[in-house]
Amino acid sequence: MDITEPEKVEKWVVKTFGAVECGDPRRTDRLIKVAKALASNPSASLPCALETWGETLGAYRLLDNPAITYEQIISPHWSQTYHEATQSSRTLLLADITEMDYSTHKAVKGLAPIGNSREDLGFSLHTVLAMNPQTEQLLGCLTQEPFLRKLAPERETKAQRQKRERESHVWARSVQHIGRVPQNCQWVYVADSGSDIYTFWQTCEDLGYDFALRVAQDRVIEIAAEDALEDCDEKYLKTLARALPATAARFLSVPAHEHRPKREVFLQMSFQKVHIQPPVHGDCLRKADLVAWVIRVWETHPPQGQEPLEWILLTTVPILSPADAWEVVQWYRWRWILEDFHKALKTGCRIEQRFLQSVEALWKVVAILTPIALRLLLIRQAAQQAEEIPAAQVVSQDVVRVVIHLDPRHRDIVTAKQLWHAIARLGGYLDRSCDGPPGWQTLWKGWIRVMYTLEGVHFALHFSSS
Repeated sequence: MDITEPEKVEKWVVKTFGAVECGDPRRTDRLIKVAKALASNPSASLPCALETWGETLGAYRLLDNPAITYEQIISPHWSQTYHEATQSSRTLLLADITEMDYSTHKAVKGLAPIGNSREDLGFSLHTVLAMNPQTEQLLGCLTQEPFLRKLAPERETKAQRQKRERESHVWARSVQHIGRVPQNCQWVYVADSGSDIYTFWQTCEDLGYDFALRVAQDRVIEIAAEDALEDCDEKYLKTLARALPATAARFLSVPAHEHRPKREVFLQMSFQKVHIQPPVHGDCLRKADLVAWVIRVWETHPPQGQEPLEWILLTTVPILSPADAWEVVQWYRWRWILEDFHKALKTGCRIEQRFLQSVEALWKVVAILTPIALRLLLIRQAAQQAEEIPAAQVVSQDVVRVVIHLDPRHRDIVTAKQLWHAIARLGGYLDRSCDGPPGWQTLWKGWIRVMYTLEGVHFALHFSSS
């Protein structure tokens, strides 16, 4: 997913949505207009972004048209991401599920319960993002599925539960939708404990995927004699992981989460090759074990009043050294990009504040906003990786002049790093020595201010010449 010219919104929109098959070229033109308006101002409502009632009415008709589906709108973006993912030898597939809350918009048709309450309504969204671990470049969305949660019937038996469609099946559907891994490529599915599902693991195995995920269940294991450690004969996965002695240690930066601040953590690490046994009574595609490596990282001396950090990870990527294990830990840490994506979708694009008549219409808006939310994250990534690249290679000279005019602390901006820091300051970034790199929210606020100013400059030049 490219963002080398971030101010050329129309060019980006045509590249992203121009190949959408809507059944009529006029519908595709309408989609491009809607996408361009939202890409220019992602947090705006449709009436505000489109400005006129005629354009707004056209957008509502497009979203309510049953002949146009969510899959049709987002499929070209999936295809573009798939192509980019095949260009590198290894690609990470970062996956997670979030819930979209429309409890204040209960008139929307087709919503379902979310969370633990039958009163809260919305839908769930499962997203898989592709990332190049060598360049740390986010490639785009490889697949995505909005779905409605179905609550278990009261007094449901185990046999009845195994026969019906369940929320956990979405993990296997995601790799089935993407398809078999291309030759000469290694695709590693990275996920949290929600993906601790044996049928999903076997589906990955069948289609050529590796995975690296956080363990939820204490599964039965076996260890080959040549791999066994002395005085370590545990038969359960998590119990074994906690019994292994530390083989390495290092400091890692852990981002803020809920009420826990960002901090540097000293973690110890251990790993072991295991044979995961298929569940005796649970679901599995076949009664066969799965060869994997368990990795445990843990904190021995947490700050006072905080729970010690512990991750027990499972991967099918061979772990032959501590360096291999730390690499998998880093892959799991990158899964937090999904949380930033969800924040960009909910806060930056205000998807939960959009009121439409049906859940199907909301899903179509998600299809439009998903590439736009990724674009917000890519602006941050461009800022963090800018270094000494000339600013003129990133934006036009007009943009540089506007930034210098709006931020009088700069008489000259030479590098892209100087440019992005100046733009972030226009969005509220303090840029103190103790501050980390600017986030996507301050970058986007500053960028919108620059774009509005540049638009005013263009209008002034047009009026002065007419």
